[in-house]
Amino acid sequence: MNNKHVLLVGATGVVGFAAHDAFHQAGWQITTLGRSPRSPHASPHLSADLTSADDLSKHRDAFASVTHIFYAALRQDPDPGVEADINALMFENLIAAVRSSASALKHIIFIQGGKVYGAHLGVYRTPAREEDSRHFPPNLYFRHEDYARKIGDEGIGWTALRPDIVIGHSFGSPMNLGNLIGVYGTICRETGTALHFPGPDEAYRNMLVNITDSRILGQSAIWAAENEKFGAFNITNGDVFRWCHVWPKLADWFGVPVGEAQPVSLDERLSALKPLWTSIAEKAQLKEKEIDKLALGGFGDFIFHVEKDAIFDVTKARREGFNAMVARSDEVLIAHLDAMRGSKLIP
Repeated sequence: MNNKHVLLVGATGVVGFAAHDAFHQAGWQITTLGRSPRSPHASPHLSADLTSADDLSKHRDAFASVTHIFYAALRQDPDPGVEADINALMFENLIAAVRSSASALKHIIFIQGGKVYGAHLGVYRTPAREEDSRHFPPNLYFRHEDYARKIGDEGIGWTALRPDIVIGHSFGSPMNLGNLIGVYGTICRETGTALHFPGPDEAYRNMLVNITDSRILGQSAIWAAENEKFGAFNITNGDVFRWCHVWPKLADWFGVPVGEAQPVSLDERLSALKPLWTSIAEKAQLKEKEIDKLALGGFGDFIFHVEKDAIFDVTKARREGFNAMVARSDEVLIAHLDAMRGSKLIP
């Protein structure tokens, strides 16, 4: 019997897809859990509302053999207090339900990100280190970590993985920058437009940024689970870059001229261009004709308008033996576009 059984929560997002692939390849028993009655994965799936303890209690038998939880669920809300409360409820309900099933739970791995440092506020201390002081609360990630520390005192290990701008496969994720670039560049090509950077010149030319290949993040989950690496760890590709160095390579991939920095709202403009995308998708026989199921412009409106450095220090994970953070981010982005084209998501 496989004594490595991970309950994967949030398996349909960009992080969840990568984690599922990584655990599957490593030979783990996987059960996914989410609100949807169905899952895109072949693994056994449980349907439950994380805000309902009663709903989760229906799965007591399925939880009994769970040794690890990988948690990537997120419910966003514009009010940070409401967001912190609802996500804390979801996280704590799940863990309580698994623990009450007399399970073999020994390790919880959960996803944080730049928001834990205050990235959503537009500026934070960089390069960010795991031990840096918290910003002024509330923050949903603080609640997750505080609860994890509490049960850690009761013998259950915890790991907080902190990626930044995850690039990988998913549908309908509000934070999928790779897909958004694929959609944006395709529309530029189809309309005869140069690939203008949709943000201010300062963000284009001067800001340092890092991103995380979802496959590297998946590997970090296996590393943490199989080596009992507890605590918080920043996870990125390992490099930093400026958009002005990467943008011409993206323009070349799309076969369009590289443009200037022209601040626009992708959320507004992609919404207005939904009929055009449907036409492009039908002409090229793409798999997804609804632009919102591929990417949402709002995330890009934030990322491309940040004018201060937004980078993580990944020394801690490297010192602990995680050696996969050696990717070039321009190559990661191009590989993602290649994968989108190969999957008939863009022409």
